[in-house]
Amino acid sequence: MNLFKKAQGINYLAGAVVIFLFGFFSLLAYTVWIEVVNALTKGGFYVGQVKVTIDAFTNGFLATDYLIVLLVIIIFLAIAFTSYKISTDTAFFIITIIVGFFWCAISYFFNYVFIQLVSPSVFSTAWGVFPRTLIICTNLHWIVLIELIIGSITLYGKKEKAEFLS
Repeated sequence: MNLFKKAQGINYLAGAVVIFLFGFFSLLAYTVWIEVVNALTKGGFYVGQVKVTIDAFTNGFLATDYLIVLLVIIIFLAIAFTSYKISTDTAFFIITIIVGFFWCAISYFFNYVFIQLVSPSVFSTAWGVFPRTLIICTNLHWIVLIELIIGSITLYGKKEKAEFLS
């Protein structure tokens, strides 16, 4: 994160992009993995120790649905921490609010792209397994709005001491 700017705008959008990419690649990896498991099952290789290993690996994929929630919390905390460390003038708050509408619009575009990417029936096996990922990635505009609120409160709601706060 860049600490030498007067606002955190690009960091808000970067958080949405990271969440979008993590969510999409989680669904894609799980879908590919299930196809591999189906091929192993049809070939008769899904027995014994291979079955135990594949089931454990599949459970690891299922943990990524919880990891995206943890990722969102970490991004919120990172925005709050970096916003607190930046020293800026309060005049930039108005610019941040005005440009914030564009960030939310751009993240809404990412919502649309995500929905179009995971809508084909190829991803139908992953829809029921990743409910948290689907909820978060189809509501990225709200995530950016929460980042904007957290960043604005911590950026403009403090007393300035010097260039950086200690």
